[in-house]
Amino acid sequence: MVASLETSETVGAAVSEAVERKPRRLVAGVALVAAAAGVIGWQAPRVVNELTKPAYLGAPAAEIAADLDCDNYAQSTNHDESVYRYHDQGTCSLEGNVITITTFNRADDERAFESVMKALIPVVHPTWKGATYAAGEGWNVADARNLTPETATLVVQRLGTGATKVIPFSGK
Repeated sequence: MVASLETSETVGAAVSEAVERKPRRLVAGVALVAAAAGVIGWQAPRVVNELTKPAYLGAPAAEIAADLDCDNYAQSTNHDESVYRYHDQGTCSLEGNVITITTFNRADDERAFESVMKALIPVVHPTWKGATYAAGEGWNVADARNLTPETATLVVQRLGTGATKVIPFSGK
């Protein structure tokens, strides 16, 4: 009977110890899951932004020139942000037409540039009826001489993104 009593006390102590360990493991598991969820919640927006950001946002103009299969790319040496903000700018030759490529760090900068194009070009070149450029999220490409629709269309076709934009005509 003594042996039986000792065995039941030992079994009882083991069961009691297991019951005490189970809540500790549960608390540790919950804490681990909460920590992992916190890290995921903290990093998820950055990862989503990186995966969904427009391809050319913050890209060098040379990347667009390469994707367009331009000749004689030259990066602009003068980075003047007095009129509009941009990331990079350069020129190259696309099927015989010199084009200017501008990239932006933020979509807002690209929209501001577009506003400048719509306001300035009609004043500077009032006879450019149908002046057209190509633009997408984070980039703008314009024929450096006369903003032809053919060049803008070719840019959009080659990049597979963006759209052609017509500048308002103010000529007589």
